[in-house]
This record gives sequence, structure tokens and C-alpha cells, in this order.
Amino acid sequence: MSWMRHCLGTLSVGAMLSAASVAMAAPTNVSVTPPNNARFLLGQKFDLRVEGKGVGPFSATMSIDGVAQAFSSGAQNSLTTDGISSAGFGGFNLRGYSSLQPGLHTIEASFTDSTGTVNATANFEVFDVRGDRAGARNVIIMLGDGMGTAHRTAARLVRYGATGGDPNGYLAMDYFPATGMVTTHSLNSIVTDSAPGMAGYTTGTHSFNGQEGVFPAHVTNAFYFPRVEYMSEYLHRTQGKALGLVSTADIEDATPAANAVHTGNRGAGTGIVDQYLDESDPADGRHSGTGLKVLLGGGRRWFLPSTTFGSSRSAGSDYAQLPADLIAAWHLPSTAAGAADPTRDLLTDYQNAGFSYVDSATSLAAVPTGGKKAPTKLLGLFGYGNMNVALDKLAKRRNVLVPGTTTFAVDDYHAPDQPMLDEMTSAALNVLNRDKDGFVLMVEGASIDKQSHAMDAERAVDDTIEFDRAIAVARNFAEKVDRRTVVIVLADHECSGFSIIGALNGTVANLQALPPDGSVLSPTAVPARQAAVGTYDLAGFPQYSILADGYPSSFDIDGKLLFGFGASGDRFENWLTKPRPIVDSLLTSSIQAELATAGYPAQPVNRSQADGFFVRGQAVGAAQAVHTASDIPISAYAARAAMADQFVGVQRNTDVFVKLMRAVLGGY
Repeated sequence: MSWMRHCLGTLSVGAMLSAASVAMAAPTNVSVTPPNNARFLLGQKFDLRVEGKGVGPFSATMSIDGVAQAFSSGAQNSLTTDGISSAGFGGFNLRGYSSLQPGLHTIEASFTDSTGTVNATANFEVFDVRGDRAGARNVIIMLGDGMGTAHRTAARLVRYGATGGDPNGYLAMDYFPATGMVTTHSLNSIVTDSAPGMAGYTTGTHSFNGQEGVFPAHVTNAFYFPRVEYMSEYLHRTQGKALGLVSTADIEDATPAANAVHTGNRGAGTGIVDQYLDESDPADGRHSGTGLKVLLGGGRRWFLPSTTFGSSRSAGSDYAQLPADLIAAWHLPSTAAGAADPTRDLLTDYQNAGFSYVDSATSLAAVPTGGKKAPTKLLGLFGYGNMNVALDKLAKRRNVLVPGTTTFAVDDYHAPDQPMLDEMTSAALNVLNRDKDGFVLMVEGASIDKQSHAMDAERAVDDTIEFDRAIAVARNFAEKVDRRTVVIVLADHECSGFSIIGALNGTVANLQALPPDGSVLSPTAVPARQAAVGTYDLAGFPQYSILADGYPSSFDIDGKLLFGFGASGDRFENWLTKPRPIVDSLLTSSIQAELATAGYPAQPVNRSQADGFFVRGQAVGAAQAVHTASDIPISAYAARAAMADQFVGVQRNTDVFVKLMRAVLGGY
């Protein structure tokens, strides 16, 4: 389907609904799910829904290509309809639908309340990507959250430098043979958040910001939304593939969850981590579920009973029970029905389901590797919230405090021994490679985004280097361990309008000796630290000292790179490495209070007020920098070049799903 036809189809449906609503006056907010012009893989499952707002009783009809469809839930001519619709709404669902007929299909629906009827239509397309070539056994998605082109460039310049106009070396991701660009829009905005950003790659469909693996609806619980089948679910159901999720974020965060969890609220952490396990197909029946075998990251707070220190479990972020027709249509076991259980000992439940558990770099390193020595399932939780960033993990490993501090951040965060992302990636591959049917693995460098939000350039760049080291592990696996693997490197969106504006004009000692700048607010006065920015010829070629661990010994070198943020919040800028990260909001209030007492800033604007110069943010009312609508780069590798070559050029984020499935199903 062409982009033009997609746009014209959307306009025609919108016009039809508008005209019908004006004519009837009521009901209102009538909609059909899936959204107009959604695309689905041959046999991919999804839910259909007709809903509207008005004065009951409510009734509805729906047909596909002229054939009447029976709803799986929604009592006709009733006030309650499906029992899960929001107050004032009626809803009718057809759960777990799929089509084996390629091409364009038309949904025709009507919604009736006591005052009248509104008709609505929508189209969806079913595509067949099967072919006669050998398909990929494994899919590895390397996701640098918030990573734009400038992040990649900055990591290369810090890690390798440049001389005489040429880079002195290249990142692992730079060596991937196929590179293109990806649009990043969500269903309801040009600027996406991570939930629909990631889900576009793993479902092939757009969703609203804040929602993952679902279509928009007005229902009473975030986990009741109409679903769309993930890549992991489809490939586990049809080919028996396993799923691995690795992230430096809290594991309930949007990016890992948008590979396996269906929810209308990306922040509903209790239900999210419960669903990881309860819909993982722990018995390996391969009729449903994700086949989750590896889950590594932060977020221990969700796995501990609510009465335990550090726990964030609550009934308010859970779901009491999934609708019966959802359970039946998606072939879920009764154990996946759900319960509002804040006191659940989820950590023990994972172990009872066969997961080996590790909680530190030391215990991760002790996990047996190779063949049958490796565990069949692995859970690793290395922090209560987000894992600490590379710069702070390395400070503890090197036993060298970040300048301006008296304690190590990892100690203050109650997580003194955290692994690096490449170590986590290696462990995940050792486990997943045991699965004879192959796997889908998503590895996220999460804090490229989080530190860009905080306008903490040095921590963002160090995390990009950490992410690149994990990419090297994935590339090595695809080249030397299993050549039936396709690897892509991309982001879900760009964050902060990150840019390399030049380099320090002079020495760090001179910078530190400058008078305070915080009170210089007149646009006619140039703060001393602003004058220290060397642009064009004055930027030169900064050269960082790289230690044996592969990271710079310090970011505060003479002539250091200087960074700007085009989508910034308010901040004070002194061009030096920030002593402490801002307080992680994904922690319980007690740990956040400890960090505040220890001098960790609550927001970026609380840093460097004594010596930094004030920079007014462009994101109105935002304490932190924000995402942008910029396209992001994608790089691809596969031993079969045609698999990777698909990703050259400009493409939509939902096209990435189509191309990955072509690689697996042989239609590339």
C-alpha cells in the first residue's frame, strides 16, 4: 500500500465519521479498531472493537468484506455491553482474529444508542512475506533508546578521535554493511514516546503514545485494551522461537515491555512484570505466549512483595482479571488470567517457573556458559529501578570517585555490583542459543535516552559507547556462532536534539577558574563559560585517553567536546562532567529521599547553579529535555546480504517489522 493511499484512506474515514456524527448528534466518539489502514502479517492475530459514547442501551454490528462477524463479548441492547467499557461508553469486541487472505480488507460497523446510529468503516491490509529462501533462525534488535545520529558521532569521536579530517577508528555499529533512516511517528503524534516507538518494530502497527501492543480504546483497565500480536508471540506460536529481553532500564519500562506486554498504560508496572511471566508460556506449549527465556535489567522493585524494602508493587498498577473472551481467543492458560496481588512474591514465582536468578555482575559472571551447561532460562535484576549508567558503574569498578563526590553512585543506589551491557548480552546469547528453534533478542541501551533527557552529555555518550560494545557481541555471534542471524541497530526516537557544537577553547583548569556565571541573565552580556565554546576552527580534534576497559579515563580533558540540546529544558551549564546523576524517578520514595539527602539533584536545573550559566529551555514547561520527531539511523547485518540490504533507504518504523519478518520467513 502506498503512503498516499494510506493518507487518503485515513481522511475518508475521518470525514465519514464526522458527517455521521453531525447528522445523528449522538452517539459520539464512535470508533473501529484496528485503526484505519493498519497492516498485519498473514495469520497475525489482533482484536477488533466497535465502541461509542452515548445514552444506553447500546448495540453494534460489524462485518469484514461484507461477511457479518459475531462479537466475542458485548451484550446487545444493554447498558453494560462487554462489562469493561468506560463509563458512558459501550463496547463490542472480537478477540484473537486473524486472516489468511492477503490484500486489502474492509470493516463496516454500526453503533447504536437510544438516540440513533452511527456507521463507520476502516480498512486493514494483510501481507504475505513468505518466500523460498532460507530464513533467519535468530533476530537480534539492538535498540539505543533516544539515540540519534549525533549520539553515534559523539561516541565515535570520544572513543577514537579524528585527525586531519578523518576518523581514527569506527564503532561496531559503523561497520554494519547496510544503513538507512527510519521515521519515528506514533499513531497520535509526530513525536513518539518509547512505547509505540518500540512496538512499531515488533507489531508492524502504530499505537498511541504510552501504549504498547494494543490499540486505543475506552476501557476500565489498562490491560483490557484490544491487542495486536507481537513478533515474539507470532514466532513462538508458529516456529517455537524463544524471547530474550535485555535492558539497562527498569525492566517494566516501555522499550522492553513493548516486546511482550499488552497494556494501555506503560507505567502500570505491577501488571507488566506479572504479564511477562504469566504469558511467557512457561510450560512451552507453543500455542500462545512469548516464549520468554531471558529477562535482564533493573526493576527488582516490582518482583518483591509490597511489604518488602524497595518494593513498588501495588493493586493500582495491576489488573484483577483479564476478560474471559481475551483468555479464550488468545489461548492463554487460566494462570494468565491475572489477580490484583501486590503481596505476590514474583521473584519466587519466576524461579519456580524454571528461571535461574542473578542479582549482580559477580553472580552473572558465574552463570555456566556453552551448550547444556547454560541454564534454560535466566532472570537478572541488577537494581531496584533503572540500572546505573556506564560512567557510574565504571567509577566503582575502577575504584575512582567521580570528581566532586565522596561516594559511589552505585552504592547510594543500593546496587554496588552491576554488569555492563555487553556482559548481559553475552549471558543472554549463551542461554538463548540453547533453543533449537531460534530466538528473538532485544537489547536496549536505555540511558542514552534517560541521560539525554537530563541533558547530561557525558553520561549519555558513555552509555552510547557501552551500547556499542554490546553491538559488537551481537555482531560476533551473527558472524561466528550462528550465521543464520539478522542483527539491526536503531533507536525508537531521538531525544533532546542532541548536538556536537564544538570543543572547549582552552584548558579545563582555566574553565574551572572562571568567575560564577549563574546571575548573568541579560542577552547583551556573554557569560564567561559561553565564551569558552570553541566553534569551527577553534574546535580542533579533541583526543581522549581510553583505558583498557574501552572507556575514556575522563571526559574533562583540555579541548573537550561540548554538546548542546535543541529540545532542552532549563539548565545551568558549566561544561564539566556532572558529579552525580539526577535522582532516578523509577525508585520507591524512601530510596529517592535517601538520594536527595545525599546531594543528588532532583532535576537538571538544580545542578551547577553556582558556576554554570543559565540556558533557557526550548521545551516550554519541561523540567527535562524532550523527544524530537527526527528520523533515526538504522544499520543492519546478516550473513545473507539480501536480508540486510532491505533496510537501506528511508522507511517507516512499522516497515522494520515487515522486513524482519521477511528475513525470518524467506521473502527477502
